Parts: sequence; C-alpha cells; structure tokens
Amino acid sequence: MLNTSTIVAILAFCSASLAAPANKRSENTYSAGVDATGTGWPSQETASTTWHGSLSYTQSATTTQPTVTETALPYTTAGGSPAATTAVTTTVGTGGALSGLSKVQQILLSDTRADAVNNVLKDDKDFVFDFNKARKFGPGKGGEIVQANRKAFPALTGTGIGMAVGFLGPCGFNTPHVHNRATELLIVTKGKVVSEMVIENGVENANKKPRDVMNTIEELQATPYFQGALHTQFNPTCEDVTFVAPLSAEDFGANTMAQAYFSLSDDTIRAAAGNAIDGADVDKFRGLLSTNVALGVEQCLKTCKISKRS
Repeated sequence: MLNTSTIVAILAFCSASLAAPANKRSENTYSAGVDATGTGWPSQETASTTWHGSLSYTQSATTTQPTVTETALPYTTAGGSPAATTAVTTTVGTGGALSGLSKVQQILLSDTRADAVNNVLKDDKDFVFDFNKARKFGPGKGGEIVQANRKAFPALTGTGIGMAVGFLGPCGFNTPHVHNRATELLIVTKGKVVSEMVIENGVENANKKPRDVMNTIEELQATPYFQGALHTQFNPTCEDVTFVAPLSAEDFGANTMAQAYFSLSDDTIRAAAGNAIDGADVDKFRGLLSTNVALGVEQCLKTCKISKRS
C-alpha cells in the first residue's frame, strides 16, 4: 500500500500540472481560441524543412480586425544542420479571405461551403462563366475548345463537374486526346460532328483489332467518352459547328496525343491553338489520325473548296 508521503507527493504533482499555462503547446499541436483570440495553422515538419505560422484575430466591442503573423524558422537539412531562413507574409482581409491566394485555394481552405460563398464568392457574377468572352479566336483557324474548369471558374470548386465548349470551323478537327480525370458527354448544339472513340485494350472488333466506336452526331444528339478513352471529332461540313461537353470533374485535364507525339518544330503546328486544327493542315497530322477522319477531312476540303497547306 502507498504510504502517506507518497500520496502527498502525487497530489502535489497533479496540482502543479493543472496550474501550468493553458496556452502552452508543443510545435505540432493545433490550438484555436473561441472568443477573443484564435491560433491557427499548426507547425509542420519534414525531413528537410521546419516552419510555423500563426493566425490571430483580435476582437473589439464593435468589429473584428484580423491580423496575420507568419514566422519562418530556419530550414534544416536532413542531417540537422541549419540553412537559410525565409520569411513569408500573408494578409487576411476583414472577410477572412487570405489575399495572395487564388479563389480556388481560398475555397479549399474554407471550413464549410457557406464560408466559401460568404467570404470568397461574394459577387453574384462569381457564379457566371461566359464562354464567348473566354474565347481567344486564334492563332489557329480550325476552331477552339474553351474549358471551364475550377481554375477558370472557381465556383466549380468542390462540385465535381466541369464543362468545355467546342467551336470547330469548316472541315476542322479536334485531334485525338484523353481526359485524365473525367468522363465526357458531348452534345452537338449546332451542325454535326463525326465522333470516334477507342476505349481500351481488349475492346476489339470482329477482326480482333481495337474497336473504333465511330458515329455522326447530329444537332442535339449526344455521345459519351469514358475517362481515359482516346477520342476525337471532326466537322464534315462547310459551316461552323458548336458542341458542349459536360465533364465529371472540376479539374478534368486533357492530354492531346498528336501534340505529345508529333514534332513541334513545324511553325504551322506550333501556331495551332489547343487541339482544334484547321483541316487544310491535314497532311501534317495524317499519321496520327484514323483513315476515316483523314479521308473525311479530304472530302470536306474538296466540297468546301478549301486548299490544303503543304
């Protein structure tokens, strides 16, 4: 059994621990005050760097004035030796939004959707994206693909959706590409396009060759492109074509096979905007297009009396 002196020592130790300062914390402990002051962002340590930042809010009787203190500790190498010290300064506006950060970054740091709307997406116009104003109209002549991802349209952040609108000129074609992180649903709103999709290894036709899913998509018809599936479109008419393409990610990505594998030393190809190519340049991409698309573009050029560029 414990004797009297041992019990007294234990009680004394507990009293001393309870009397320790309430706000004392280690470098890796997060602490947030609820009324007058709050301390944010915990320190983060890696094998090569150490840094700490604190965000404090001072409250008066009438208003809350946020201030920021960012303290950068000396960088240390993996061996523990000190290196250079770098100071970082960030300011906080009265609405709680961090200046110097993009709207997407501010939204991702918001505790709730309501906070993001109240502090970042304050203007009703933040919820409108104008595809017409986003067009660049060049330098390529084949058309243009305008993307509304979360970087271009921050209101999409956290929604899991995106959108692209395609404008293809007469005989123009959208070179083969994939979307890294999304499935696409293409809907033609003006004119028609010839669509092709190669899904993946193992999807074969009757001849045991990779199946090419090819269709002509008329106005107000739609076709899906699975995530990661290679696909392309071309305009077989002498008129401009427009299509819209919802995608299942706010950062859907795109990887154009032609530009990835074709030499970019040719000035004409270097000048092509995005992956919408003028049909007159078909010969420069012939090895990267299906026979059907290449022949279709050739016929379109003849019908529309457009000369090829050599």
